[in-house]
Amino acid sequence: MPHVVRSGFTLLEVMLAVAIVGTALFTIAMAIGRCTDSAKNASNYTVAHDLAEMKLMEFSNPTNFTVGVTTGDFGDGFPNFQWQREIIADDNQLESLYKQTLVIKWRERNREYDVTLNTILYNPSSTSNTMGNALGPSNRGRSAAGGS
Repeated sequence: MPHVVRSGFTLLEVMLAVAIVGTALFTIAMAIGRCTDSAKNASNYTVAHDLAEMKLMEFSNPTNFTVGVTTGDFGDGFPNFQWQREIIADDNQLESLYKQTLVIKWRERNREYDVTLNTILYNPSSTSNTMGNALGPSNRGRSAAGGS
C-alpha cells in the first residue's frame, strides 16, 4: 500500500492558531477598555475644572462670603458631582485675608475622585480698623521708632 501524503493542518496546529488569535483579541480588548476609561477620566477632570471655575465666579459675589464650610451639588445636569467650600481666617498677620478651599468631588465606578483649589480672599468688610489697608493697620497716630 502506497503512503498517501495529505496536505492541510493538523488539529494541534489549528488549536495553536486559535490560542494565538484569542490571546491577541483579549489583549486588544483590554487596551481598548483602558483607553475608554482614561478618556472618561480625562473628561471628568475637565468637567470638574469647569464646574470649579463656575463656582468661583459665583463665589466672587461679596454676598456669598460665609466663613465656615458650605456644600452642595450641581443639580440634574451633573448628578455625580458635588462641591464643598471652606473659608477660614488666614494664619498670617494681615487682616481681612481668608483661605478658601474649594473641592469638587465625583464618583466613578465605586471610586471617589476630587479636584481641590486653594485661593486667598480679601474681605475688607471684616476689618474693624477702617484706616487699614491690604498690608495691615495704618500707622497714623503712632510715633515711628526713633522719632521725637
